[in-house]
Amino acid sequence: MFKFKLFPRKKDNQTKNENSFTIKGGLTEHEAEMISPPTIIERLPGEKDATDYWVEFGDNTGGARYLRSWFMKFTGRTTWVGMLDPIMLAEGEAAVDLTVAVEPAEANIVMNQLANRIAVLRAELTTQHNSAKSGAMLQELEDLEGQMSRLRVNEEKLFNTSVTMNVAANQPEKLRRLGRTIIKRLGAMGVKFQAADTRQLETWRHSLGIGNRENIKDTYREMESSNVADFFLFGYGGLSHRRGVLLGFDHYNRPVFYDGWDRRLANQHMVVFGRAGSGKSFSIKVLTRRSAMIGIQTGIIDPEREYKNLVLAMGGSYAELSPKEADHERINIYEVSEEEDEHGRILVNIDEASKGVQAVIFKMIRTVAPDLLSGAVKVAVHNTVNDLYKNFEIDESPESLYELVQDEWVNKRMPELFDHYLLMKDHPDLQGIHPIIKMFTREGGDPNKAIFDGPSTFSIREAPVFGISSADLDDEWMKPIGTFIATKWVWERFAKKNRQQPKRIIAEEAQLMMENPEEARWLENAYRRGRKLNVSMCAVTQGFEVFLRVPEGMGILKNAPTKLLLRQESIDIDAVQGKFDLAEGEARFLLTASSGIGILKVDEESTIVRIQATENEYWQYTTNPNDFNDYVNAGA
Repeated sequence: MFKFKLFPRKKDNQTKNENSFTIKGGLTEHEAEMISPPTIIERLPGEKDATDYWVEFGDNTGGARYLRSWFMKFTGRTTWVGMLDPIMLAEGEAAVDLTVAVEPAEANIVMNQLANRIAVLRAELTTQHNSAKSGAMLQELEDLEGQMSRLRVNEEKLFNTSVTMNVAANQPEKLRRLGRTIIKRLGAMGVKFQAADTRQLETWRHSLGIGNRENIKDTYREMESSNVADFFLFGYGGLSHRRGVLLGFDHYNRPVFYDGWDRRLANQHMVVFGRAGSGKSFSIKVLTRRSAMIGIQTGIIDPEREYKNLVLAMGGSYAELSPKEADHERINIYEVSEEEDEHGRILVNIDEASKGVQAVIFKMIRTVAPDLLSGAVKVAVHNTVNDLYKNFEIDESPESLYELVQDEWVNKRMPELFDHYLLMKDHPDLQGIHPIIKMFTREGGDPNKAIFDGPSTFSIREAPVFGISSADLDDEWMKPIGTFIATKWVWERFAKKNRQQPKRIIAEEAQLMMENPEEARWLENAYRRGRKLNVSMCAVTQGFEVFLRVPEGMGILKNAPTKLLLRQESIDIDAVQGKFDLAEGEARFLLTASSGIGILKVDEESTIVRIQATENEYWQYTTNPNDFNDYVNAGA
């Protein structure tokens, strides 16, 4: 048994008080005991509770921790790229460390040894009549001659190599379980493990780089440079997520799972960047449908009607804010309802609702006549909004949302834009403003602009997904206003409801939001507040440079631990590479990546991902007209 005292103390026959002020090395004796492991012990089977050889680390506050080491044995035919993946991917309540010790070998000595072994094998083959043994000897001879040839022309170099695996856990049983799992997985692939029994402590010291090499020199083997390269994990990449949504496969054809609610992440937010045609919407459709299968609800702000088929196929609600439709959907921005705060109280958040209404009115004024939006106008709008809810007798009490009609409690009629316009019409400070607001009401004479004046006709229901499209609104006035109203409504009616329900809000063509101050501020605020509401924000855009131009865009990037980077334009690649710390090879990859293939970065982890849909999913998701032409031509 080896025992190291990290804080050696002289024996003292006199019992000392726990709160002794005697200072040793800057610490009291009690402090030293509390903050340091008093012992590191190599246990033998049968000693104390030990059933195997292991190293026990003492801990006065958290209990003991147990560590066991193995040497890994390889041959030239049992190394390959990614061979250590099963160790990295193994799951269990234990920690795994690998140490690869590499040092150059004397090539001349090794080549002489190879030549001698080749000569011996050739001689033995002339007298060997057992076909099984002859086959093994011929295989060894072929391997040795190949190695000799590679070394002679400097195609390979030789290294003395030792690979150590340490497994540590806070319980011996957990240690045994994970150790057995790894040995079983790699053992089936021809990798052998030799337990470092009788020298567990020295092996652990060696794995830290502080041990005596002579004590483990028998574990070193000559290996070629290509075999040594197979050990290194920089080629592994990949995400450590083992649950969540199956997005597709990586460059080694391994499945890529993504869990936006992984507890290691600071929040659930993500951004998706890529040039036109890079597969952004397709990727989000895969994410949305498969997220629904694990209970994540999704709301989509869809400026270009990209997601309508998906939403309807999933049984969701899709609102067309379209003046071209006689029965188009309508969103009432004045509508309020009960919500639950972080303390579990049910209330009506009139203050938040009022701020939302004011923001929409300001948006209307700024869109038409920005010079009229003075401080006095803002104060007057604020006051008229408060008066409006008071006139309807709506306050923070949930009971204020109902009225008694013929002995039955029913929902009150909610305030509407026209009601607010009438108040503004009589306000002395809004005489220059109310004609602007009138254009967006039923009295404005243009039904195309009055689509937000009236009761809401759109309901989210309990569907796994819903979408709101502003595709048919005119680009100059109504589309910016419609998109802004949609974002506010989604936040109030979806994001702030049911904090226990994981939700995702997708903002398509997010570069358009960055070009409008109100929408940019809303989106950044959503990225800051969404975590507490159990909301994952997802901005999808082809305009990376737009995000860099405004402070709100930078705030969004900082608050999104997940980034899906698809094919980029050459004009953007330097900014993308610098902002996301991409290697030169990663940047070049993004310049030529095929549609639906990109780099997924989740915090400090990163992998190439090929978004993979089933055949049925593909035909539901694709928006490439050439796909349909090819399908028709093939059928013909």
